[in-house]
Amino acid sequence: MSNVFKEIEKEIRDTKVVILAGGSGKRMNIDMPKALLELSENYTLLDKEIDLYFSCGFRNFIFLLGKYADQIIDHLEKRNYRDKINYEICIDPKTSNWGKGKALKYAYEVGILKRERIIISFPDDLKLDNFLPIKLLLTHLEVRKRYDILGTIVLTNGFEFPFGVAKVENNFIIDFIEKPLMNVFVSIGMYLLEKEVIDLIDEYIDLNELKSIEFEDIILPKLSKERKLYSLFVSHDIWLPINDMKSYEKAKNLYKKIINEVGV
Repeated sequence: MSNVFKEIEKEIRDTKVVILAGGSGKRMNIDMPKALLELSENYTLLDKEIDLYFSCGFRNFIFLLGKYADQIIDHLEKRNYRDKINYEICIDPKTSNWGKGKALKYAYEVGILKRERIIISFPDDLKLDNFLPIKLLLTHLEVRKRYDILGTIVLTNGFEFPFGVAKVENNFIIDFIEKPLMNVFVSIGMYLLEKEVIDLIDEYIDLNELKSIEFEDIILPKLSKERKLYSLFVSHDIWLPINDMKSYEKAKNLYKKIINEVGV
């Protein structure tokens, strides 16, 4: 049994966590990085994201930063994260027309991102399953033994639509549901990718392209068409997307409730 744990520990060490924390919170009308929104006093979404992986044994991180890079760096330094994890920082050279795809490609070109297995994750939402990174890694490794997959993404099989939905016949509303739970497969923004995917990023993402390039628009469709992409499904209630102040307040209240229940 000890050999099994040693093997898992090795796989964790061989997996680097890439946190994209360049979000500006523009849609929420805040002049600060979204990742630094607080869930409780002096405890931010970024802290929660780091702790999610740290508690599962991950110690090697890359932070891809954008417009508010100085604030993120200052936060990491004030919290003395170098005493806790190993991390490197890559700052986008541009604040517009960039996107996550270019951020990854640029990190690779400057040598911060290597040809290695990575988990891409975003500190923009609230994830409530503290074992999710381990579940993702173990699922991916098990499936990779049987199939030649190159990536696994985390999906939820239910999503609360943020608006009321009407069913209409001849202009008469015959049914109305407020914020229905949609039966669709939604990405929660958590991807585990093998080193071969770094080659695809290098090949298919052009830093000289004038428009913004999103990683999800270029790489994930290519992997899925070649049946190289697997899925891990999680319950919709372990993921709370934060897209506006209302959902942010909901996240804070939910986090406070959880902390009180466990007595932390």
